[in-house]
Amino acid sequence: MKIVVVGKGGVGKTTVVACLARLIGRDGYSVIAVDADPSLNLAKALGIDSNSVYSKPVLFDEEFIKERTLLPDGAYRLNPRVEDVVEKYGIKGPDNVTLLKLGYVKRGGARCLCPEYAFLRALLSHLILGRRDVVIVDMVAGLEPMSRGAARGVDLMLCITEPTAKSIDVTQEIFRLSKDIGVKNFAVIGNKVMSDEDRVFIERSLSGMEILGHLPYDENVVKSDRLGIAVLDHNPNSPIVAELNMIKKFILNFKKAEDNTYKFSTSYK
Repeated sequence: MKIVVVGKGGVGKTTVVACLARLIGRDGYSVIAVDADPSLNLAKALGIDSNSVYSKPVLFDEEFIKERTLLPDGAYRLNPRVEDVVEKYGIKGPDNVTLLKLGYVKRGGARCLCPEYAFLRALLSHLILGRRDVVIVDMVAGLEPMSRGAARGVDLMLCITEPTAKSIDVTQEIFRLSKDIGVKNFAVIGNKVMSDEDRVFIERSLSGMEILGHLPYDENVVKSDRLGIAVLDHNPNSPIVAELNMIKKFILNFKKAEDNTYKFSTSYK
């Protein structure tokens, strides 16, 4: 199963990806967590120590990109080889999670990230998974991944939103654009919800979308971020972890479904 997590900047995508990856891994699945944001914060959110992070190179360094994606005429190959990527570049993390780091911006004004997006498209489209394998991608914020078509070939797109007009606007745009790139299964997770008023605001604003649940505003997230450790390690019984455990069950039920007509239950609020 291949999942991408999208949304406006600052809504909590990385925290959600890290928690879901480890919770799914605890259920016996092999999880590949892809950090597709050049900021590269997912390792710390997963609880992977710095020595492990730097023990292997960033997946999409410039030489690797040239070798796999650049054609002699300067164009980009649309179907670069990906079968050896996890073995060569994967970083082992806790709870059956392997991290792949997309890349980072080495210097200002260096170049665009077009080759990286081309490779990510190939990875999501052509990576062969077993029945107990899950890929979850922490996408760069905003609409950029949609314009690049980086999410083609995924089984589920999760959009994280918070109870603000700006976040709702971005969610609506992502939902619209997801149809253009052929995303068949789209669902929303509300985050930083502090009241019933917040929950109702999200549900009414996004009434045409599947909403898997609402994550509470949780001081444990703030504290763990300040300490530079994973939420699951700081407080495994925190409210946000409890809610994500519920949402994880819906995701795994979706994975077990026999066809793409399976619809999430929206009874969980």
